[in-house]
Amino acid sequence: MITAKELAKRLGVSPSAVSIALNGREGVSEETRRMILEEAKKLGYTGMRGPYHKKRAAAPVHHGNIRFIIFVDTGMAVNETSFYSFVLKGIEAHAKELGFNVLVSYFEADKDWAAQFDALKQDVSGIILLATEVRDKHIRRYLEMQRGPLELPLCLVDNATSMIDVDCIVSDNLRGAYRAVRYLLDKGFSDVGYLRSRIRVDSFDEREAGVRKARLEAGIGEDQELHVIEVASSSELAYKDMCDYLAAGMKPASAYFADNDIIAAACARALKTCGYRVPEDVSVIGFDNMPLCTLFEPPLTTISVEKELIGRLAMHILAERMHASRSLFGEEHASSYLRITSSAKLIERESVI
Repeated sequence: MITAKELAKRLGVSPSAVSIALNGREGVSEETRRMILEEAKKLGYTGMRGPYHKKRAAAPVHHGNIRFIIFVDTGMAVNETSFYSFVLKGIEAHAKELGFNVLVSYFEADKDWAAQFDALKQDVSGIILLATEVRDKHIRRYLEMQRGPLELPLCLVDNATSMIDVDCIVSDNLRGAYRAVRYLLDKGFSDVGYLRSRIRVDSFDEREAGVRKARLEAGIGEDQELHVIEVASSSELAYKDMCDYLAAGMKPASAYFADNDIIAAACARALKTCGYRVPEDVSVIGFDNMPLCTLFEPPLTTISVEKELIGRLAMHILAERMHASRSLFGEEHASSYLRITSSAKLIERESVI
């Protein structure tokens, strides 16, 4: 007869997960519970007790609410892109599996911080913060409020601040931009220009570092200045900025990396308006792999990041924090924090010759 320990080893789960499932307690997902119960029944395990002994797993137990907060400073780096909607999709999918409900709210930097904090932490067990527009000045302001710890499990998405201890998940911005620029240089372009967002967030700063790293490693010395065109983050304003640049008689580089897909598409559209062909005259690469990439003509080469996976991971980490006795965050790891970097890969399309 198989033991609970042997059952756990066979299924690749912890013995505590087997015990929880077999005894009808909360603490594992319904998918895991169902897998354990079915395998136990198949192997003739007789140690089951509780409400799950004579019936299949019930519907997911509702464990409460978690809140997905979108931090807004200027709004330019958040409102112009659908990045957060894909992250939210991943959060909601995993939250449903775990029995949590997701509430979505905004935190606006120019409004009363204390009132927003008090409102947003009500009726929730944990918080996932889209921290794209969070800068050091915002964290300093929070610390200066002397409100003490948030008292709720918190996971940041799209920001890996070093100012506070917190779980966070980010895209591999530096390596993604590095790969994009090396791809262009390896194709024979003598140098690569940079379509730089005028609005700066940590993700964009990391991408700029990747651009500069790729140039240096390709033997382009620091004395050879990086060709930069600064543009707005919104599609229409970035288009206007690029048109104005070209109308002033400035000549474009033969290839560009852009801070994101919105800027890449807007500047490529401006180039075409001003008589340049993409990619025959100017090649362009974006970042994020948003749906607009395949709608634009020509379809945009870009760097793809795992947006939904980032959301699922954020929800998983938050759930583990809310059940600290579980395997990932036992008492011995309670003061440790995770920084997870999701890989970025090149998606070749037709905007590069």
